[in-house]
Amino acid sequence: MKSEQGQFQIGEVSKEAGTSIDAIRYYEKSGLLEKPTRSEGGFRLYSKETIEKLRFIKKAQALGLTLTEIKGIMQCSKEGLKPCCDLVRKLFTKKIEESESKIKELQRMKKDLETLLSEWISPKEAKKRSYAVCPQIEREPKKKRR
Repeated sequence: MKSEQGQFQIGEVSKEAGTSIDAIRYYEKSGLLEKPTRSEGGFRLYSKETIEKLRFIKKAQALGLTLTEIKGIMQCSKEGLKPCCDLVRKLFTKKIEESESKIKELQRMKKDLETLLSEWISPKEAKKRSYAVCPQIEREPKKKRR
């Protein structure tokens, strides 16, 4: 429910920002969000700015940024646009490099899985081999020639 002073209770903030109540409380504890004011009844009261910050956090997470990185960006933004943009450029560059590394790792994994599938051992043949749990996983794939 919106209060007279343009403040919102946590349920409304959660709905507006698309963030769980638990996440909002966690962001408060971790310092991503300032502690809210309280109503006379003890309810947390948030401003529209909090909703905007929560949307920012959600979008930054969707880009692969960690909460620590997001907190750094939010702190850096207080120093001005240039330092903040410089930090974001650096973080994006790092994320691209990490993504490229993960893509290569996933491509290797896919190739290994395809090789193991193409060399599938029948249950009859598998019984002749020594294995702890599953011979399909434990065996070494034959290396395909390129």
